Amino acid sequence: MSKSITKRLTGQSMSDQVFEIILGMILKLELKPRSHISEAQLAKDLGVSRTPVREAFQKLEALGFLDIVPQRGSTVAPIRVSAFRRSQFMREAFELALVRRATELEDNTALCSAIQREIKLQEVLSEIGDEAAFFQSDEAFHAAIAEHCGLGDVWPEVLRVKLYMDRFRYAVYSQRDTRAILVQHKEVAEAICARDTDAALKAMTRHLRRANHMLEEAVRTDPQTFEKDV
Repeated sequence: MSKSITKRLTGQSMSDQVFEIILGMILKLELKPRSHISEAQLAKDLGVSRTPVREAFQKLEALGFLDIVPQRGSTVAPIRVSAFRRSQFMREAFELALVRRATELEDNTALCSAIQREIKLQEVLSEIGDEAAFFQSDEAFHAAIAEHCGLGDVWPEVLRVKLYMDRFRYAVYSQRDTRAILVQHKEVAEAICARDTDAALKAMTRHLRRANHMLEEAVRTDPQTFEKDV
């Protein structure tokens, strides 16, 4: 691994940059669940001192992404069912409120143009199998709803609470799943643009809960990655 960090390029603190890099590696399973990670080795790989790595480790432990045991070191936490369910619950609360607001807009022209544009892009990306770009467009689709409701400042909170869902996505989703997501995005968009609040809420709920149906199977078949709470 070779990731050079240059503070002046981002304006972020060194600690924040290190935190975001390590968090990204955990979310994308580049750092495997239950694997041991070393402050010293990561500091060397990232070209920084151990202090920002130690600070990042503390933040990641508080968020539930690292397990740190004195005298035994640090390991990447498995994807825990309780953390996933909490993440899904909080995200749903935010996004259903945004959907309700979206169906009540006096003028939804800009919103509908934005989400339909993302859907067209997703059709292409799903067809060619570009999952990374698809999920960037997925984020943009949901963010557009918040932005065009005048609540763009809420979106960073949604990003924060859905981190565990993002990690689950990287663990289990495939090109087949992008097609299912696309169908659900179309249902959400159609209901929002028709100002059908009940249909929009049902479509978004169905969309956000789809991962729940995969969870038990994932825990059963991949105990190295997942952990069912006792």
